[in-house]
Amino acid sequence: MEDFKSVIDKYYPLLYKIGRSFTNNKADFDDLYQEMLIQVYHSMKQFKGKSKMSTWIYRVALNSAISYSRKHKRKEREISRDNFNLHENSSDEKNDVNEREKKIELLYESINELKKDERALILLHLEGKQYDEIAEIMGISRTNTGVKIMRIRKKLQRILTKKGYERI
Repeated sequence: MEDFKSVIDKYYPLLYKIGRSFTNNKADFDDLYQEMLIQVYHSMKQFKGKSKMSTWIYRVALNSAISYSRKHKRKEREISRDNFNLHENSSDEKNDVNEREKKIELLYESINELKKDERALILLHLEGKQYDEIAEIMGISRTNTGVKIMRIRKKLQRILTKKGYERI
């Protein structure tokens, strides 16, 4: 079994995406991220290897995020682009990077408008997880997973269209 630091280093992007989609500002993200780390740390001894480590981490982090958002219901606030570091590592031209950041921010804003279970499903889908793995993580059937993802994608597209974007 991997040590805690290597697990966190390896799965930081996954934790970041989950945390980012369940919070509206940097302070809340930091709190949720810390809560996810605590839960992963305390749960590591229970990991038996019956599923992939990424599946297990996703499940723990997602449950932490859902619990956190239930405890910390707050009025939706406008997301400030300056509050988040989007971890760009490319050397693309500044305009391309800024445009990509705007699109990512818009996508996260739109995902935040979804219900919690919809957010979880679309994040797993955006992560590139297969329907079987998503079904296992969410505790639903593979068929139901496909139907829900299709509906969520359409709903997300409607949200984006209302914001003035046809495709991102």
